[in-house]
Amino acid sequence: MARDFKDKVVVITGAASGLGYSLCKRFAQAGAKVAGLDKDAAGLKALAEELGGMGASVNTFLCDVTDEAVVNDTINQIIDNIGDIYVLINNAGVSHVSLFKETRAFVLKRVIDISLFGTIYCTKAAIDSIIKTQGTVIGIASVAGYAPLAGRTGYAAAKHGMAGFLNTLRTEVDRDGVKVLLVFATYIKTNLAKNNLSADGTPMRQERPTSGNVLMPDEAAESIFNAAAQEERQLLLGETAQASWDLYHSDPQTYEQIMLSLNEYVFNSTADDGDS
Repeated sequence: MARDFKDKVVVITGAASGLGYSLCKRFAQAGAKVAGLDKDAAGLKALAEELGGMGASVNTFLCDVTDEAVVNDTINQIIDNIGDIYVLINNAGVSHVSLFKETRAFVLKRVIDISLFGTIYCTKAAIDSIIKTQGTVIGIASVAGYAPLAGRTGYAAAKHGMAGFLNTLRTEVDRDGVKVLLVFATYIKTNLAKNNLSADGTPMRQERPTSGNVLMPDEAAESIFNAAAQEERQLLLGETAQASWDLYHSDPQTYEQIMLSLNEYVFNSTADDGDS
């Protein structure tokens, strides 16, 4: 039987825009009590107004997922004021587009802090509550979570780390009735591409070339919602994700050659990259 989210508490990070915003809407449509976390106050206000206009139950929280104390306080507020958590969706993330040799170490740390440690902090704070409800932990990873992606060493480290963390967590909490879903997503039309960091940590403010199909956030949210309802362990989201998984696990060298041909632009100099 599919899981029912009506009147269940669903916590979503990176909720103020893009995929997180769409996930909030989709779970709200299913009758969930949505708790949206983000650093973007204006985006959270818009989310609360839209979902409130639908008659949905929604609460928003300003939260920097890289600050463990803030995360703990936020999750405790949710549990105390809304109820125990049934679904936690670790969606917050940022990437960079820059060669490792040119990238400042603090940029790599920033990417890893948000995508990986943000997931660890939120999950750690919520896990006892999720065990109590026999709920679900979801991680929004990427093709870069199982295969190399030139120019994104920090992002690949974060998403590989997320995959290792959640796959291992599953083995520990399965006996408690908790489900863990890893989403390996292809390109989704979100602000992430425009907010990619450059080698010195400044936002790139422009999108980069993509390969294969690009999913719209609402389409991606629907697929993730259905995978969670069906208690799936893994979702390869999009045709490119499925094709990349198959090729990388059968012929990694050919995968790398194709990936490099599609990402040749990352080998341009940092100076040229900033001016383009």
